[in-house]
Amino acid sequence: MAGYTSPYVLLPFPDLGEDVSVLIRNPQLLPPNELTPEDVTLDERGQPVDPQAANMAMYKVFARLIVAWKAYDASELITPVEIAEDADPAALFDSLEAAEQPRLGAITPENIARLPMRIINRIGAELGSVADPK
Repeated sequence: MAGYTSPYVLLPFPDLGEDVSVLIRNPQLLPPNELTPEDVTLDERGQPVDPQAANMAMYKVFARLIVAWKAYDASELITPVEIAEDADPAALFDSLEAAEQPRLGAITPENIARLPMRIINRIGAELGSVADPK
C-alpha cells in the first residue's frame, strides 16, 4: 500500500477501563498548521491571561487530531449529592461504582475538556513527541 507508515495511533487506556481508547491521526505526519493552536493573549511573563482560553485553544488542536474515541465524561464523576457526615464509605463506594457513566459523544473541544487528565496528558505527550522526537 502506498503512503506513509502508521498514519494513525491508537491510544489504549486499560488502567482507566478495558474498553477506553482514543484513535488519533499520527501527529508526526501532520503539517504544522494542523498542530498549531490559535493565539491567546499573554501577560508580561509570557503566561496566558485567560488559562481557560489557552486550554480551549489546545483542545481545538486535539479535536483536529482525534479520529474516534471510546471515552466517558469525567465531569460526571463529580458527586453532585450531599453526603451525610456518618455515611459508610464502603457502601457509598459500592453505590457510586454501580452508577452508569455516560460516554462522550461528538469530538468537540467542549467534550475534550470533559476527558480525564490521564487521556489529555497522553494526547499532549503524543504531540510533544513531534516537537522533541527522542
